[in-house]
Amino acid sequence: MYSKIKNQFATPEIEIKRNDLSKVIIKKEKLFELINFLSLNYSYVTLNAITCTDWIEDNHFALSYMLTTRDRKHTMLIQTLIGRESSFNTISHIFKQAEIMERDLHEMYGIKFIGNKNLKELSLENWIHTPPLRREFDTLEFVNKHLKFREGRDDNVDTKAETKRLRALKKAKKLAEKKLKDEQNGNS
Repeated sequence: MYSKIKNQFATPEIEIKRNDLSKVIIKKEKLFELINFLSLNYSYVTLNAITCTDWIEDNHFALSYMLTTRDRKHTMLIQTLIGRESSFNTISHIFKQAEIMERDLHEMYGIKFIGNKNLKELSLENWIHTPPLRREFDTLEFVNKHLKFREGRDDNVDTKAETKRLRALKKAKKLAEKKLKDEQNGNS
């Protein structure tokens, strides 16, 4: 399979991570052809995930498509690079579940997936700001500018410190009980 991929798709970057996991880095123009090839010839029938990594320094996104075989014995990670401001073709016509994954990436990174007719809001209602998972998004600035500070409750307790205090009390009580018991046994 790997030699066919190398020859047919002119990709020198195939990495066998484990017996059940491989990674292929491919040019974006060949991505859909490779996905179809794997799906039709090697039973890669499940799309587990589409992820995005923002490489702001290099001005591109790395899109990673994780496919698994029908028998669940092998997973192929296919990675391609796209410009940070570019759009990209959908794979929802190959894998229906890509529709929601692309919708999420559209909302969080601003990637427009051409052909995906369902790129409406998923979790960010009426969001007009920079997509929040892009690296130029300043979370602290956004919070300070758009959210109101709310005081904690009067009974607000640092649970870690309180748990530590209660454990110390419990330990001290056990030691005191043991000491008392030892004294009683020694006096009898």
